[in-house]
Amino acid sequence: MTNQQFDGFWRLLHNLREADLLPYVQVIGSWAEYLYEQSGALPGFQANLRTLDVDFLVTNQRRPQPKRNFLQFAKDAGYLIDQDILTGATKLYTQDALEVEFRIAQKGSGEHPVLTTNIGVNAQSLSHLDILRDHPLPIQLPGLALIIPKPAAYVLHKCVIHKLRGIKQQKDGESILSLIPCLDEDQARAVFSTLTKRQKGEAIKTLSGLGTDAVAFAQMLEKP
Repeated sequence: MTNQQFDGFWRLLHNLREADLLPYVQVIGSWAEYLYEQSGALPGFQANLRTLDVDFLVTNQRRPQPKRNFLQFAKDAGYLIDQDILTGATKLYTQDALEVEFRIAQKGSGEHPVLTTNIGVNAQSLSHLDILRDHPLPIQLPGLALIIPKPAAYVLHKCVIHKLRGIKQQKDGESILSLIPCLDEDQARAVFSTLTKRQKGEAIKTLSGLGTDAVAFAQMLEKP
């Protein structure tokens, strides 16, 4: 990562603020870890950022009202606008080589892989994103009011989807292990209690395969 790319990330957030869209999205993925560090939300945590991919979770398909046209705003700001050739999901490319994508929690059985949203982008619909959506953490940074997932929700989401991550499993496992020591146990147990039975099972299975610290964390989650 270069200083130029970090600057590009902050510029993107300010562009979203200028478009009045920050209340309607969460920063998710590895850049959420960077924001945990930058905001002080996890004292002692240091992010190990290695990706140019920036992911936003659209928290409500029908908000804001009236609809916004972020794509026109992004075009005016100099971003390259693209669509996934297979799904039609919106992608943005910044001048700093960041690739920006938008996600949304899957509805029902997931028959619609992409959903049109009121912020003006087509968001990829993915299962289990409700874990992040339903546990937001508002943070304040200079000139920015942002929403990221609560750290415990972020970790448990990674645990739930771990088997689906293919070549990214090792990197996700490293993230989980780096975050666990910094988590608030009460918050972790509260988030865990909201998961479905199947999600709980997947989370415990993942943690059980990640070593001693993760096993101890799993045992803490399961305490009556």
